[in-house]
Amino acid sequence: MLLRALIVLLVVVNLGVAAWWATRAPPPVPAADIQPAGMPRLQLLREAPRPARRATSPAVVPAVSTQCFRFGPFATPAALRRAHARVLSQVLRADAREEASGIASGWRVYMAPLPSRAAAQAIVDRLTAAGIEDLMLVAEGGEANAIALGRYSSEAGARRRQAALASAGFTAQVGPLGVDTVGWLHVDAGAGFDPARVARDIGAPSHAPVDCAAADAGG
Repeated sequence: MLLRALIVLLVVVNLGVAAWWATRAPPPVPAADIQPAGMPRLQLLREAPRPARRATSPAVVPAVSTQCFRFGPFATPAALRRAHARVLSQVLRADAREEASGIASGWRVYMAPLPSRAAAQAIVDRLTAAGIEDLMLVAEGGEANAIALGRYSSEAGARRRQAALASAGFTAQVGPLGVDTVGWLHVDAGAGFDPARVARDIGAPSHAPVDCAAADAGG
């Protein structure tokens, strides 16, 4: 009897719980948070919009004021090389150049090529018979059959030789052997450059400003 009473009690309890669960009202929906007027809503850091990255412009490098000079003339290639090596640390750029000096390196006395070797030899025989020495018959090359009558370091010496030949009845010509070259330094320098001091330092006989565009085109 006791067991039956317990079973009946459990059945009644379960029926009561089921009836309550079926007939209970739904839980109230929580009210949304009301944001006070004028106050911004709080945001998590990950929710905040990222600021646009500001474009950076490249740094502007101020232009260097360049001035250009020419130093020289240097009489020998060795002097030009020494001056070039010495000036490099004092300028932006340095170019060593060899240019014609316009001065003949020597003078020669000669007779122009004759039509044939026989004609040239006949003149040589006449010169020798007249006691004229220091001569040579050119055997080949662009001046074949010409007669060389001496080389001189100055035009005055060559002219004296020409006059002596004329007195003996021979017509000779005088001409330069070649043109000497001299060395010049063309430099590009920055502000504060002292050309007079640099000229003394590198042993340059003179210096002068030059147009930078023309100097660059020339070297």
